[in-house]
Amino acid sequence: MSQKNAENGGVFINGKGQVIELLQKMDASDKAKLLKNLRLRNPTLAKELTESCVSFESIWDLDDECLKTVVSQTKPAILGLALSLVHVKNQRRALSLISRDMALRAFEILQKDLTANRSECFRAQQKILELAINLQRNRVIQFY
Repeated sequence: MSQKNAENGGVFINGKGQVIELLQKMDASDKAKLLKNLRLRNPTLAKELTESCVSFESIWDLDDECLKTVVSQTKPAILGLALSLVHVKNQRRALSLISRDMALRAFEILQKDLTANRSECFRAQQKILELAINLQRNRVIQFY
């Protein structure tokens, strides 16, 4: 079987764990294409794999409308903590999508010295990721 796959240029993947690992190493466009094709054949598996391979960095691949949905449902304090570990370009993008009042409150947190609170910042990122996954489950936003 593996010799046959090697002759055809294919790859034999054994189990979801290997697929998830492979998806995590792929760039966003290839991952999106693969999951889109899989969604046509097996929507349940595609949904499960999408949830498994989504990370906080994946949030920045969302279009502005979906990102706005995620960040507008996040408390400003949590958003400020989470954004403190993110590139300035993504900070600006996220803050520009929400109301001025929320953005100012998040920016206040963002300007503080949070080096001693890195674990809190990672927890805030995890909360935002959980929110995004729940929004995807409810078909409010779509990754890939």
